[in-house]
Amino acid sequence: MKIIYAAVVGALLGVSATLLHLLIFPIGLLFALIGSLIGIWSLGRSWGHRKFKLIAAAAWIFVIVQGASMGVGGELLIQGDLAGSLVILLGMLAIVIAVLLPI
Repeated sequence: MKIIYAAVVGALLGVSATLLHLLIFPIGLLFALIGSLIGIWSLGRSWGHRKFKLIAAAAWIFVIVQGASMGVGGELLIQGDLAGSLVILLGMLAIVIAVLLPI
């Protein structure tokens, strides 16, 4: 059950990062990155295992990749502009930091 919960939390953090990164460009991006980092870190902290952080990180990455790839109608949720590139690059860095932080 905790595995499913970790995957759902990671996916919801990915969705919020996808939707927040363009809100008010630098502020929304910071909220998305800091929220993803703290959310995934606290998930592992609350249960005491790094594997839950890895599951949440994998779900976050899956959502971000799906948002950055073309949809059926040719739509993109994460575009290839500065904000989109930063959410992918810095988001991956934040996720790696969140997974590697001590429990």
